[in-house]
Amino acid sequence: IANPDRNYRNEREQTVMKETIQMYANELKQQITDLIQQLFLKAQSLDSTYPNRLILEQNKISEGDYNKRFAKLTEKLGKLTKNGLYESPQKVLQYSAADSKALLIYLNDLDEKLSVFDALLNKLELFTDILNARRFTYKSIMIDRESGFYFKTDNGKKLALNELSSGEQHEVVLLYELIFKTKPGIVVLIDEPEISLHISWQKEFLDDLLKIIKIQNFQVMIATHSPSIINDRWDLVYNLEKK
Repeated sequence: IANPDRNYRNEREQTVMKETIQMYANELKQQITDLIQQLFLKAQSLDSTYPNRLILEQNKISEGDYNKRFAKLTEKLGKLTKNGLYESPQKVLQYSAADSKALLIYLNDLDEKLSVFDALLNKLELFTDILNARRFTYKSIMIDRESGFYFKTDNGKKLALNELSSGEQHEVVLLYELIFKTKPGIVVLIDEPEISLHISWQKEFLDDLLKIIKIQNFQVMIATHSPSIINDRWDLVYNLEKK
């Protein structure tokens, strides 16, 4: 016999999870909007002082250094575009010794403009990589300045939030909170994460958590009964049954 109270709790939990995911998508959308505004203001400031800085600049850039730096910035632009943070096409400027001062300033300015996205880009790449490479099957999470983030199938169909499984919803919320809501120096307590994680996800949980800690710089205490969560990191375990 179905338990109506249990069914109600499950439905309520599903509703809360969907509302939380939508709230976090809206939060991310606002973060992206704010950073794009910062980019616009920084670009205005740099562009307005460009003529004076060009006259005063004493240094030049060699062709080798220019090509190396431009390739690195192009790679970064690709990542920013993939994550919905940058849309303006970047012109390829060929190296010229006569223009080496101007090209140096151009690279410096572009580097400074794009730096407004650095912190968020690192978080977005980790967030999407964990979900798309390890958690989702036949679907993926996409970053978008209009939506914050959304989900789609491998054949391109956009998914409603209720089309994610309960485990996938829990994973999205947990990862978002660990990556985007934590602050350096805090202590995070996680109680029995295995309850909402598929067994294959449990084995990857600690490795992914250590990657998050590396960029967010916080400490974690986990209470678990699952050897799968520990995986092969018994060096990190303290057994409470021992005195």
